[in-house]
Amino acid sequence: MQKKGTIDIFLVIPKLIEQSTWGGDYILHFKNWQKTAPFNSLKVGQSYELFSGTKLRGDIASSKDTSFTGELGYAMEPDKIIYTGDENKIISLKSLIRKNPTGVLGKKAYARFGPKMKVLIKFTQAKGNSFQLHVQEKDETKRWQFKPESWYYFEKGLITLGAKKNISWENYEQCVKNVDREMKALSVRVLSGEIKLAEAKKVAKDIIEKYNPWQFVNLVKVKKDDLVDLSLGGQHHSWEEDEKNYPLGNVVYELCMDVMDPVSSIRSFDKGKMKSDGSLRAVHIQKYFSSVDRSARANDPKNSLKKAKVIFSDSNIKAEALLRTKYYSLDRIILKGEYAGKFSKLTDSFHHLFMKEGEALISAKTSKVLLSKGHSCFIPAFARSYTIKPAGCRKCEILKTFVS
Repeated sequence: MQKKGTIDIFLVIPKLIEQSTWGGDYILHFKNWQKTAPFNSLKVGQSYELFSGTKLRGDIASSKDTSFTGELGYAMEPDKIIYTGDENKIISLKSLIRKNPTGVLGKKAYARFGPKMKVLIKFTQAKGNSFQLHVQEKDETKRWQFKPESWYYFEKGLITLGAKKNISWENYEQCVKNVDREMKALSVRVLSGEIKLAEAKKVAKDIIEKYNPWQFVNLVKVKKDDLVDLSLGGQHHSWEEDEKNYPLGNVVYELCMDVMDPVSSIRSFDKGKMKSDGSLRAVHIQKYFSSVDRSARANDPKNSLKKAKVIFSDSNIKAEALLRTKYYSLDRIILKGEYAGKFSKLTDSFHHLFMKEGEALISAKTSKVLLSKGHSCFIPAFARSYTIKPAGCRKCEILKTFVS
C-alpha cells in the first residue's frame, strides 16, 4: 500500500479494446495479461494508456500486483465495459483535474488546453485501415476537427505515406470515385438479398484490383523504433496488410489529440471493406481531395519519418527526444544497472511513463510504484520531481509523454 498523504504517482488502468477482426495477442503478451481474465483468449486491437476518461489506482504499489487489472471494452458494444478490480478504489483523472487543474496538468498543459486531458495515447495492434487524412489546424471546422497524430513503431510494419511524385491528382480522384461507385452498387445487391456477403467480398476484391488506388501513393516499409509524425495534418496515410511479411500488422505507440474518428478521419478509400450486413462505411472523397496537402514536402515520406535526438548520454543513462510538437512531446529514457535517474521541473506538465522494456521503481515524495513492462503510470505536475531506478533487471526503457 502507498504511504498516507497526497498521492503523486498513480498506476494507469488501461482500457483494452477487443477487436475480433483486426486485433491480436501482442498487447496482452506485452502486458503479461495473456492468461488473465477477462482478457485471456481475446484479440485486442488497442489499449488506451492515457485519455480524457482515464482511470487510476493510487493504492497499488506494483503493476505486477494480482489486484491490478485493466478495463475491457468491446468495439462492437461500446457501452459494455468489464472491470474486475475494486471499483471503490478507482480515481478518475477528470476528478483529479477538477480539484486542481493546474497542479495536475501543469502550467503549460493547462494554458494550452484548459482544464482537461487532451492528449490521447493508444498502444495499438492493427492489420490495416483506410486511405485517410486529418485536416490541418488552419482548416478546422465544427464538422472536421484537427487531430495531430504520431506513431512510434514497436515492430516492423507497412504503411502508405503521402502521394507519389508527379501523379495526376485528377486521375487519383477519379480512381477512388470509380471504386466508390461500384462498391455502393455492390452493397445494394447485398442489402437486397440478390447476392450473399461472401460472394460480394470476392467481387469487391476484383473491383479493387481493377482500379488499384495504391498506384498513386507511397508504400513504405517501417522498421522497429521508427517514428512517423503526422502532427501537421493534411497528410495522406494508412496502415497496410501483408500477412506473409508483416504477420503482426502494425504495432504502434500512438500519440494524438483526444478527438473522435467521426469528426477527424477523412477517408477516400476503404479498401473494399463491408459490414456484416453488406453496408459500407462512409468515405469523403471530395473533402479528402480538397484537404490533402499536395506539396512535395508533405508527400515525401522522409519528411514524416523522424529521428531521435540525444538529450543526454553516459554509461548509465541515455535520454532521447523522439517528438517535440506543441500538442505533445515524447522522450525515450534508457537506464542501466543500479543507476537512478532523477527527473524534475514537472510544474510545466504532467508526466506519463510507459515501460517499454524491463521494470523500474518510480519514486516521488509520497509514493513509490514498481512499473513493469507494458504498463503506465501518471505523475501529476504537483509531484515536482521523481526518480526512476531499474528493478530486477540490468536495463529498463521508458517512454515519457508530456506537454512542452
